[in-house]
Amino acid sequence: MTDMTQSDPRLELLLTRFFGEGNDVVLWPGVAEEYKRLARSGDASCIQLPRYVRRNDDFSMYVIAESSAHANQVGELISAFVGRTYSTNGEVLPASLDPQDPIDAAVLDFAWPHGTFIIRTTSHKGHRQNLRTALQLMHLTVNARPLRSWHVARPLGRLLAEFDGVLAAGGAASSKAVLDLIAAQGGITATNLAHLRIKRLDRLGQSEEMLSLEGLANVLRQDPPVPVKEAVLNAVHSAVVAEPLQQNDVSLALTRLQSISLPLPVHEDIGTYGTEAAVVAMLAAVGRRDSSALMQMRYVLQQSDRLAELPTSLSRHIELLVGEDAGYTTGDDDSANPSPSVAASTETRADVNASLPSQASALSSAFTSWTDLLRGLAEDPPGAAKAMSDDVWKTWPSVAETDAELASVLGTFDDQAWEGAWKVVGDLIDSLGYGESAPQTVRAFITSALAFDRFSVGDLVILQALVEIYLRSAPPAAAYRELLEELRSSCAQWVSPETAVIALDFADRLVLSACPDPDMRHALANALLWPLRQHQRRLDRSTLLFAQQLAHELGTEVEWEEYEAAGNESPLSALSGKSILLYSLDEAVLSRVSNELQRIIPDIKVSTAHDKVGHPSLKKKAQNANAVALATRCATHAATGFITDNAKKAKVTYADGAGSASLLRAAMVALNTLGSLPN
Repeated sequence: MTDMTQSDPRLELLLTRFFGEGNDVVLWPGVAEEYKRLARSGDASCIQLPRYVRRNDDFSMYVIAESSAHANQVGELISAFVGRTYSTNGEVLPASLDPQDPIDAAVLDFAWPHGTFIIRTTSHKGHRQNLRTALQLMHLTVNARPLRSWHVARPLGRLLAEFDGVLAAGGAASSKAVLDLIAAQGGITATNLAHLRIKRLDRLGQSEEMLSLEGLANVLRQDPPVPVKEAVLNAVHSAVVAEPLQQNDVSLALTRLQSISLPLPVHEDIGTYGTEAAVVAMLAAVGRRDSSALMQMRYVLQQSDRLAELPTSLSRHIELLVGEDAGYTTGDDDSANPSPSVAASTETRADVNASLPSQASALSSAFTSWTDLLRGLAEDPPGAAKAMSDDVWKTWPSVAETDAELASVLGTFDDQAWEGAWKVVGDLIDSLGYGESAPQTVRAFITSALAFDRFSVGDLVILQALVEIYLRSAPPAAAYRELLEELRSSCAQWVSPETAVIALDFADRLVLSACPDPDMRHALANALLWPLRQHQRRLDRSTLLFAQQLAHELGTEVEWEEYEAAGNESPLSALSGKSILLYSLDEAVLSRVSNELQRIIPDIKVSTAHDKVGHPSLKKKAQNANAVALATRCATHAATGFITDNAKKAKVTYADGAGSASLLRAAMVALNTLGSLPN
């Protein structure tokens, strides 16, 4: 561990800048000098520095982790020593620092990205002193502990599988934590690390941040996997060309597209792209007046019944360039009533189809189904990994259609083969979405997770998604009872105040799912909620109130103390009249969270959305919201990107999971931020 002593020039530069312009703590030299001394003499894994801004009487404590890989542990320490008792909202996620702010800039230059926490409290002097005292106790405790590794190193392959799985399951914060751990642990190239960042930003809909990534042009020049190419084109669509296309201004869209100084992957087979990426590729072909490429692209979309997804204005330009000689029309009945030129162009179509570039062609002969892929992960990991990196599975029959066959294959796997099988869990979750279930396959993964103690925060987010998919199949009483008993037996290993939201997501799913065995549901509910009752004072307000609500709905014997708001908590009345947009593909979760928000916050205005693509009504909701909370499980950039691009004035937060408790927590973080802002 790094030894930050007085002679360390980086630390001295941080202290000089931190206690300089923008920090009025210097009005109390004794306080500033005391924290400088603590920073120089203590363990660098957890530096604490106070900041005060006199003009708005704002006090906060900066807690700086040694690295992003240690951010999870530091967050858990803050939750244990501070929690909601001494902070404004009990938030324990790393802060987004502003490089334009002199103090934030000093920290950014010193610390790892996303490894700094900013803890705020109210203007009450006693609360500020209590916050400082609690953090000083944390500092002393950390320094007194025996020297040890902060985390058990996990193989890179397992971390990569966890990243993909938690990203698909909607774990926004958890995917960032795993990504930071991968970066800190090493063993991965900078290019491959960039691929992971791009995939995550695409899922969250953060288009502008993706396009501003350092080195993005070099990543694109190295022929990245298909999902990375598609993600970049998705970002270009949202941030650059979507608005003019909505206004039927193709010329302006072309002008904006041509202003991008990136080697965009617009010459690929758009059959592997979603609508947003395909639109950008076709717009680029219109700009270079490439009628041959447009014929190929139109044929691909026509074969998959996707021509109607194109913006009307773009379709007209394509029609003018391609011309009637190509034999394609924009009518809805092309296949049933082909024009004479279409009927006479069978040979031409075959030539066009043969000339299409295919990124998956080299892989399709070896891997043509989920069964092939699972066997490949056990027998030929490099080849299977390549197939996965290009999302070849999107062209295969659904997992639900081959459930029994896949479960049979998984039943032959040994421990080593299962390590390989976990690499596909993210794709499995994405493939099933919210509409299908493959109970036998999913049950095999759940059994593996419990057998191998996959109980990290990321693993638990994945496990919760798998359990939701399994329960969606309405299993018979015996199977239901067996699963819940296995989950109940595991609770002692992971349920705690730090995993409270995940535990409540599990409990909430018991309410939402069919129940063929009330006694077993009751037993699991008690196992999930009782540890939270024992430490209820460490839970934030919304989490505690939702836990009490679930306990009542599930009929548990857990008796809760009456909730007493901490003196430094923002009053709920400050949120009256505020509006929030909730987004999730799970309509039951949307309903639950909407009702809960309206129950605990007077006069809150809640709107919900579960759309897969943007449209005028969703745009209006995003523009009118003061806050937005997004659950990204199985969501596409077409929805999340559309919302974030139109919610410029709102505080946007992401759920770390797909359950009601996760979305409620994200909503309350956003709303508490609004409530703590000066009017």
